Amino acid sequence: MGTHLIPREVDGDARILLIFTPKGFFGLLIGLIPGIILQQLISLTGAKLVSYIILAICAAIGFGIGQLKVPESRSIDLFRKTGGLYIRDVIKYYFAFKKNRKYYVYDIDTVKKKD
Repeated sequence: MGTHLIPREVDGDARILLIFTPKGFFGLLIGLIPGIILQQLISLTGAKLVSYIILAICAAIGFGIGQLKVPESRSIDLFRKTGGLYIRDVIKYYFAFKKNRKYYVYDIDTVKKKD
């Protein structure tokens, strides 16, 4: 048997059990809140299996918001601007932008004259 190096300084996002990080757990809880409400409403109709599937989907969406990054792509404008950021940060920046209520409009002719 050969010797193998064990990685010791592993970042929190590179671990195998991502669900046990605080970010992943908080995102999971955020997804569970509407999931439990929907699960209770659907289970009143008698469709228990469907209600548990809806609960799992909401939990997965919440976990994804807490842990996943926006992919980097040059072909799609949204991905080019937000590529590499966590989804939770994109949502946070969106609400901060909406709260600020400042919109900047540039006149194309003025910008071209300066060049």
